[in-house]
Amino acid sequence: MKFPIKLIFAILIFSGLISCGHKKNPTGGKKDTIQPEIVSVIPDEYSDITDSDIEIIFSKPIERNTILSGIYIYPPIIKKKFSWDGNILTIKILEELEKHTNYYFNFSEKIKGEHGNFLNTSSSYIFASGKLNSNRISGNFLFEEAEDNHKPIQMTILTADSTEVFSQEAFGKTYKIEDLNDVGHIIRAYIDKNENFKYDNESEPYFQKSIDPVNSATMDIYLAYADTIKPQLKSTSVIFNNSINVTFSEPINSFSQVSIRTADSLETKVFIKAYYLINDELTLLTSDLDTLVYKINFINIEDLKKNMTSEGSLLFDGTTLQDTIPPEVISSNPRTGSSVNSFLPKISVIFSEIIMEDCIETKLSEVETGKVEDLKVISKNSKHYIFSSLHRLNNYSSYKFTIQAKDNSENIMTKPLEIIFLPIVRKVNKD
Repeated sequence: MKFPIKLIFAILIFSGLISCGHKKNPTGGKKDTIQPEIVSVIPDEYSDITDSDIEIIFSKPIERNTILSGIYIYPPIIKKKFSWDGNILTIKILEELEKHTNYYFNFSEKIKGEHGNFLNTSSSYIFASGKLNSNRISGNFLFEEAEDNHKPIQMTILTADSTEVFSQEAFGKTYKIEDLNDVGHIIRAYIDKNENFKYDNESEPYFQKSIDPVNSATMDIYLAYADTIKPQLKSTSVIFNNSINVTFSEPINSFSQVSIRTADSLETKVFIKAYYLINDELTLLTSDLDTLVYKINFINIEDLKKNMTSEGSLLFDGTTLQDTIPPEVISSNPRTGSSVNSFLPKISVIFSEIIMEDCIETKLSEVETGKVEDLKVISKNSKHYIFSSLHRLNNYSSYKFTIQAKDNSENIMTKPLEIIFLPIVRKVNKD
């Protein structure tokens, strides 16, 4: 049987097309490289979420199982339900929330889109159960190395028991952390120089400190590198027959014990009445010295980085030179004529020398009525005194604080210090 030439030619062409089709690989389309982001949150941030669901609207579909590890809520909400409608995640709260408490909803970069792209940035949203707490902490960033002052700072805010509240990245020379609950907090900060998302003790600067943000607190964050150099006694100088200055090799955090005795065989003890430690300098107020050689001894000297010297001592010569210089106030807060945002403001006074509590006279009175308020002493028997009223002061009423003091050598301030201030508390809690 013979086939027509035209039919044979058509079959050959068709076979060739099929063969070419099998050799060609599929392209699969253009790869999705766009990261998902949070477009909006309902209700608005800072809203009262009592009896309310929370909706998070993403810019694109999310790999839903990454939500479980990508969302962190503080205080924890154990009973909750996640439901999806396209790109919208609804968090349904199934338990009673703590009254008058801020809740922090943290979304991390562990959240992925359906094509494997991580969330473009981590973010936190604050909501309230009842009244929104508005405590804040603010201050400056200080750096041990000047080259670090342009690098991003990783900050973590924790509760007093070290439970994380939220994290944030900060830039610049100042910071502000707002809308904190009425509890103590720990502030932790470091610079992630090698960008491995963790603090490396040997190569990166670090800071951690506890603080109680009642209304508004100020605290500078000093980012310093770890060291293992132990602090040492540097020098001792006798100012007067009852005042001694000790200098250390670096700023000191604390010491467990200090004693002074004569360097002879009697080892007569010198009574230490009070002391004032600031940075690397310690001032001691003592009983009267003589023109003898003395030995000062310290136990467990600890620096700011927890390095400790178990014991250190120095010899020095005493003097009979008496103090005839009256004390003076070198710093005070609040400034006279200023306002304070508290019904129980703390009044800070720093003297030029150590003053004992029984050598101080104070008075706090309402200017308009002359009513005298009772004061308590929070810090005493040093150069730095802190006072506070025992009872709440009246809003928008002027108060006058007066202080007069004499030192341990009976020298009296040339004139009393007077501070006039006005409590102005615009947001009054009725609870």
